[in-house]
Amino acid sequence: MAARLGPIEAPPDSGLLGPLGPEISPLFTRPFLVLHRASELYTARICLLLLCDLGWETRLRAGATLDDLCTGLPDQARRPLAWMLPFLAAESLLAEEGGTYTLRGEPDLDLAGLREAVALEAPGHEANFDLLDGVRSHIGPFFTEGRDGDGLLFDLALFPHWLAYFRNGNLVYFPNNLLTLLALREGLPQGARVLELGGGAGSFAQLVAQRGAEEGWLERIAEYRFTDVAPTFLRRAQRGLGAAAPGLALAFQALDLNRPLEAQGIAPASLDAIVGINVLHVAHDLEATLLDLRSRLRPGGRLVLGECLKPALDTPLYIEFFFTFIKAFTGVRLDPRWRPRHGFLTPEAWDRALEHAGFRNIQHVPPPRPLMDNQPAFTVGAISASA
Repeated sequence: MAARLGPIEAPPDSGLLGPLGPEISPLFTRPFLVLHRASELYTARICLLLLCDLGWETRLRAGATLDDLCTGLPDQARRPLAWMLPFLAAESLLAEEGGTYTLRGEPDLDLAGLREAVALEAPGHEANFDLLDGVRSHIGPFFTEGRDGDGLLFDLALFPHWLAYFRNGNLVYFPNNLLTLLALREGLPQGARVLELGGGAGSFAQLVAQRGAEEGWLERIAEYRFTDVAPTFLRRAQRGLGAAAPGLALAFQALDLNRPLEAQGIAPASLDAIVGINVLHVAHDLEATLLDLRSRLRPGGRLVLGECLKPALDTPLYIEFFFTFIKAFTGVRLDPRWRPRHGFLTPEAWDRALEHAGFRNIQHVPPPRPLMDNQPAFTVGAISASA
């Protein structure tokens, strides 16, 4: 292989994947496993290269704490750095002792070799790397000038890279959509009214249309309301999603999950399913949002979440790199019982949050434990809960 990726995890035993295992196990191809590991390594190298771009190599070689690196920087710099330093230590690119992080020797920062390895094993999947390169090239002013991270990340120059990432053809992203679809499909009633939160690039709606038509359940959906808070994504969906998701009874609406839903035209007990993929973890007040969502569902209606899941709250996931610069990801209300920290949560934290909000019959696709304990690199799942 053109670059040493280290050990590649073996596919999990089908017995760990639950009742829908036969539909989940095809995800674990050799290209998927290679791409996942390569993306983790690429992210770690991009992180260290970014710190060097910012002129901090000398400080890191001398040994620096988080406080040392934050000196003289805007306050907003602290949270991404508080994630990056432990992540780099976990990836063995920095040594950590007593909260001091040290760059030693000449770590392997070869990006071209990782691209070559993926070109051999998973050709056509360089979009993940293009997005990482783009973030590295754009995010510097976040640290040096206090510029807004959302504006830098979603600059028009990077927008095509986001679209290439959030698509069903991306092996790294596709499991988010597939697992959520499997959870949504189960028990979907005839004449269902479905609302998607934060539909973004529209890849989930496309998968619903494709798989629903192939499997004969698309006709059960009487209305599929595509929503997003970002005008750019909403306008794009209004222009092109009808052709990309044929047969899906689409409606479109701007929706902010941090505002009362009734004030945005979502009537109580009016929906059979609410679905969101990597959306609910950015709700500013998770308790209030879950309570509001439950009140919009008919009795027995379901909330279906696709989320990146952490094996432990203090375990850094490489996918978090992008989001540590986004205000909505870090600036949330915490609660020690069900939301002890910002960002992605453990399966158990989600269970506690949903139960507290009055949801019942909570189910996971696939069952998260012991799968996560045996397959620590597989950190996505779907959660279904009834109103």
